[in-house]
Amino acid sequence: MNQPRRKVEFDNLNLLGKAVFLGGTAFRFFAESLDAIISRATDLIAETEKSFRQGMDPNIIDAKILDEEAGESTATQPSSDDSAD
Repeated sequence: MNQPRRKVEFDNLNLLGKAVFLGGTAFRFFAESLDAIISRATDLIAETEKSFRQGMDPNIIDAKILDEEAGESTATQPSSDDSAD
């Protein structure tokens, strides 16, 4: 099963051989690209979680409420009709 790979010259292939060769090359390119993207994403997720757990990210500061919408603040407060009962 472990036969040595032979070099294939693209110029010597027929039309079907060229199509298979190009398809295989494109498939290998996209597979390696996808692998690199997934690898980078998992590294980023691991880094982010580590920074979050350790609290060592100096770019993140405590959140502050800058402004509240009037519609949201009145929905949580009891109305004067409810307090009269």
